Amino acid sequence: MGYTRNIMGILELRKKWMKSIKTVDDRFLLMVDALYEGYFKNEVVAYHPNGQPMTRQEYKMALDTAEAQIEKGDFISADDFEREED
Repeated sequence: MGYTRNIMGILELRKKWMKSIKTVDDRFLLMVDALYEGYFKNEVVAYHPNGQPMTRQEYKMALDTAEAQIEKGDFISADDFEREED
């Protein structure tokens, strides 16, 4: 019963914010946006090879680094990698 009540509260909260988003001022929107971004930046979305958690921001940085390395030709083929293992 508590779970259902919580869901109904969330649905009402969503409706409330959907209505009010059109009327709040720019400063308020910027504060909410900063809160939203902070929430997701600290969210664990992947893990480093050593098992440590990786936030969304760290993951994006790793992807940007990998893409830059690929564009520069700074990579090896899978075959070359396997030969290094031997």
